[in-house]
Amino acid sequence: MFQFLPLAAHTYYLRCFSNIGVYDPGDGNVILIDSGDHRKSVSDLDLALSERGWRVQMIVNTHAHADHIVGNRFFREKYGCTIFASETEQFFVEHSAVEPGYNFLGVPINRKRNFFFKPHSEKAEILTPEALPAGFEVLPLPGHSLNMVGIKTPDDVWFLADAILSEETFRDYGLPMFFDVNRSIETAKMIADLQGKLFVPAHAPAVTDIRPLAEANVRALEERKAIFLSHCDGHTFEEIFCAVSADLHMTFDLDKYARVCGNARAMLQSLIDDGAITAHMDGAKMIYTRIG
Repeated sequence: MFQFLPLAAHTYYLRCFSNIGVYDPGDGNVILIDSGDHRKSVSDLDLALSERGWRVQMIVNTHAHADHIVGNRFFREKYGCTIFASETEQFFVEHSAVEPGYNFLGVPINRKRNFFFKPHSEKAEILTPEALPAGFEVLPLPGHSLNMVGIKTPDDVWFLADAILSEETFRDYGLPMFFDVNRSIETAKMIADLQGKLFVPAHAPAVTDIRPLAEANVRALEERKAIFLSHCDGHTFEEIFCAVSADLHMTFDLDKYARVCGNARAMLQSLIDDGAITAHMDGAKMIYTRIG
């Protein structure tokens, strides 16, 4: 059973796998920042809302990954609430079955079993600053997904989605998802200087000072780029991926492999963008080689 953790006069959050923000303007018609990571969290959240007599007026999705949007349909059907997501992310909220395809470059392995590969589509509007009540702010947080955003409530509390991950997440997952690694690093550096009363990453507890965790994210991403670079000496993707997996002590089942392969390719692309490696074809094999 969820408990609402107060952050400020009108702002709360629910600590779960993917944290959920709740803003009550004072009349019980609340705004959710993301809507739940699996069906049990959605039912627990709804029970907690009902016990306070709160109704969901609006959902703001920070991005369209499954662990942030599962409750959309449930709350829309129960409360008739409006759902908002930023441009591009709004398309994936409405057509969530497409996202596994672009992550996996085709129909994903075990698509019927894996939570992240199941569709959770629901109608959504494009998020603009004017769509939110006075005092809210929307901040682009590129890197983790195509057009992820952070949300600041009028209480000066920032919800930072997956722009900043816990150190435990990096340790446990090895290669967490980052669509664009270099932009993720730039975003983490920007967040280190962000001003606010409190900061709520989606996968870590709320903190008053986000700088240490933001700087830890930059180090973790740079360290992983360095590991990939060390193995780019004329090897294929699979050879590099196996070597990096050993260095990071990662093990796989089919589900995890399907999710992590794209993350590894994003790491290699970041090194190409840096001018640190090149990629060329050798027959049907792509070979990655360090420059200099």
